[in-house]
Amino acid sequence: MSADTIYVDKGANGAGDGSSWTDAYTSLQDALQAARANGTTDEVWVAAGTYYPDEGASANADDHTESFRVESGIDLRGHFSGDEQSLGDRTLARGGPKTVLSGEIQQDGTQSNNAYTVLRMVGGSAGELHIEDGAANGTGPQRRGGGAYVTGGTLHHAVLTGNRARRGAALFATGSPALEVLRVTGNHATEAGALYFSGDASTAEHLTVADNTAGSGPSGMYFIGSDAAIEDVAAGPNTTSTVAERIQITFNPKTVGDSLYTGGYGNPFDYTVSTDDTTFTTTGTTTADVPIADNDDLEISTSDPEYLSTIAANNTDTEQPPFQVNGFPDEPDYQNTTIAIPKSDVVNDYEVVGFPTTSTDGRNMEETILPHVNNATRFKNREANGQTLDEDKLYIIDGGSSFNTKAENALSTVRDVLPYPTSDPIILPDTDALVDSAEARNEFNYSYVESGSLLNNVFYDSGYIQSTSSSFDVSTSDGNRVSETYSATSEMDELGSNDINDYVFDDNGTLDKNEAALPLNFEYNSKAGSTLQP
Repeated sequence: MSADTIYVDKGANGAGDGSSWTDAYTSLQDALQAARANGTTDEVWVAAGTYYPDEGASANADDHTESFRVESGIDLRGHFSGDEQSLGDRTLARGGPKTVLSGEIQQDGTQSNNAYTVLRMVGGSAGELHIEDGAANGTGPQRRGGGAYVTGGTLHHAVLTGNRARRGAALFATGSPALEVLRVTGNHATEAGALYFSGDASTAEHLTVADNTAGSGPSGMYFIGSDAAIEDVAAGPNTTSTVAERIQITFNPKTVGDSLYTGGYGNPFDYTVSTDDTTFTTTGTTTADVPIADNDDLEISTSDPEYLSTIAANNTDTEQPPFQVNGFPDEPDYQNTTIAIPKSDVVNDYEVVGFPTTSTDGRNMEETILPHVNNATRFKNREANGQTLDEDKLYIIDGGSSFNTKAENALSTVRDVLPYPTSDPIILPDTDALVDSAEARNEFNYSYVESGSLLNNVFYDSGYIQSTSSSFDVSTSDGNRVSETYSATSEMDELGSNDINDYVFDDNGTLDKNEAALPLNFEYNSKAGSTLQP
């Protein structure tokens, strides 16, 4: 027996100062707190019984975040009857005294409200323990290591059972801890690994890993960026192990319509990259070695309030991004509020596209422009017979020289805001000639304007894109002519009582070219037929 021994026994009724078995602490948390405060090397001897990390004067009752914490200078030992005078006096054989560290803090049989992690080790030593019922169902670090989270020290001669976590149900190891003579059985990871080794240089020997389960990944041991030295492993059923591969990926963010804002959009695009083994939020171009295992997804998302929750992504490892190709590009490779790319499809370079929440003159995009974008189907088919579209063909139905001149002028104004190639307008004698041209050149989108009442509009489906038509009388104002032409080329007009012209035309009736270009940029960068979520 050492003068530096601290005693713990749930049944003790003495002074409770830990100085002897008679005067033992009844709470393990209080004993560990005293050991940490001593600044000396202490052995903490714990009698048989079940101990909960939320018990004691130094703990917060019913707090999920409470754990038994072992640091350098502490040697925690269990399996005492409560009368031993030396470590050798203990009965360690099966059936002997059992010291249980349990995460069942509510003691109600409901695992969801258990402690996230039962034992945390940053140094020191702990052994002859049963570690049970941790439930790391929180977020961040609180979803790893239900039984034990070990970054240093030595955990030995321990049984870890009945624990849960997203990763590392029984134990999560990082740093350089030592693990010796562990029995790991009956634990469940919602993703992977009863034992999870991450970015570590652990030494582990004499492990029994059996009858653990996992929701999607390996149920036994999982290694990611690990240099662990493992010896003498006894593997029972469901003990598969795997190693996550690190893939170098470069992410280049792009803001839709950035060039339309004076000095750029001005709000950096924050986006989050995650796999089962990492999560990081970044701004700007980022190159990272991303750990990703088989059957895992690379996920990209954003919660940046300056951008819509919808994002798009393009493979720029083997493809050019849309605005750097000639003609109509393929639609974005991926688009959603969270983009999920299976590991088998992951490449080394991505353009990550964000959609700003404010228009060029400060309007709320969600309330003004976005409904028009989501209602339009202008680019619902970007390819014809597998061939990428080249341009938008522009036609004017012959209405006489005066009308034709005014139509050409209106088209010239609108062409300046289109983000895709357009031809010089072609004058056709009538709509039949337009149909003939569409059938002959059906690899193109097309738009046209005609004279006369709007009731005379003709819609023709070429099999790829339905044309939109607008008409105006030669006597209408320049602003109205440009308005009708803008509607023809964008398929964005009036939506309920919400007129697109209220947002893209200034009070004097002139086209605000940046405001007019922005919704087209949104539609042009969107996946066909998709809806952009605010």
